[in-house]
Amino acid sequence: MALLAAACSTGANATEDDSTRRQLRELLDRSEIHALIDRLATALEEGRFDAFDTIYTADVKAKSPGGEAQGRDAVIALASRNHSDEQRSPHYMSNVQIDLAGDRAAVRANAIFAIGPTSAVEGRLAPEPLFTAGGGYRFDAVRTSEGWRFSRVETAPLWSMGTLPS
Repeated sequence: MALLAAACSTGANATEDDSTRRQLRELLDRSEIHALIDRLATALEEGRFDAFDTIYTADVKAKSPGGEAQGRDAVIALASRNHSDEQRSPHYMSNVQIDLAGDRAAVRANAIFAIGPTSAVEGRLAPEPLFTAGGGYRFDAVRTSEGWRFSRVETAPLWSMGTLPS
């Protein structure tokens, strides 16, 4: 961070300083938004829906094959129905694209996730996932006083293998 601060103060003139500050702000914004995606994937995998207050706005809108919800509590309820302690679903998100527009951003990412039973015997792996799917996520992100948060999320699966557990 000290290097970033130094970069902001070494410009030859005010125009270069402003340009450097804008570029650094954009890099920090992109990094913070990407971190939201990482936190979401981890929260879903670990069933830590209490972390959603650091990921979503209070009035978030969500749409997925599992249903639609509006408001953080409703999104937590939706996620809880689709991600249980008996089944784990690691989410792998990549190819993140972030289109910044001031205090808003349109974000997309590709995702692959697998649902598998939690092993009943400690130290043993499940033989194979019950269900695997891949597709895209689309988010609207907004800058809030607490940092960047997603105000909308929509998932669109493109393929799947296996049977989705009920």
